[in-house]
Amino acid sequence: MEHDKVKELISSYFDGELDADRKKLVEDHIRTCSECKREFDEMARFEEVMGRMELKKPPEEAWKVYWSSVYNRMERRVGWILFSVGAIIILFFAGYHLLKGIIEDVGTPLVLKVGILAVLGGLAVLFVSVLRERIFVNKRERYKEIEK
Repeated sequence: MEHDKVKELISSYFDGELDADRKKLVEDHIRTCSECKREFDEMARFEEVMGRMELKKPPEEAWKVYWSSVYNRMERRVGWILFSVGAIIILFFAGYHLLKGIIEDVGTPLVLKVGILAVLGGLAVLFVSVLRERIFVNKRERYKEIEK
């Protein structure tokens, strides 16, 4: 059991997450267990290599472009959400007025009225969704100029 426990603790050992007792447990165990010692040494080499690595720092211009594109994407998302909600409301309202006679008829069962309104709502959402997808795909279609 101690063997499996130590194997789980090796990574935490190098991350500095172990208290003194568990750290001592790992150190004592790797003195007698060649398998854990091998894993410990491998992790030590890995930590050494990772410690020497430096990430390339992007130029300041790259950060400016990145942050401006973040704001642009956020603005566009909000714009698309507002457009979608508005289009759905308008389409639902238009469909309601087209079928107003059936919906307001006292003799029409409530289940049928709810069903009609659900279909209208679903069609409005689907229409806006397909329209958005078509616009999105058309803007990003990489092969639209290639003849078939």
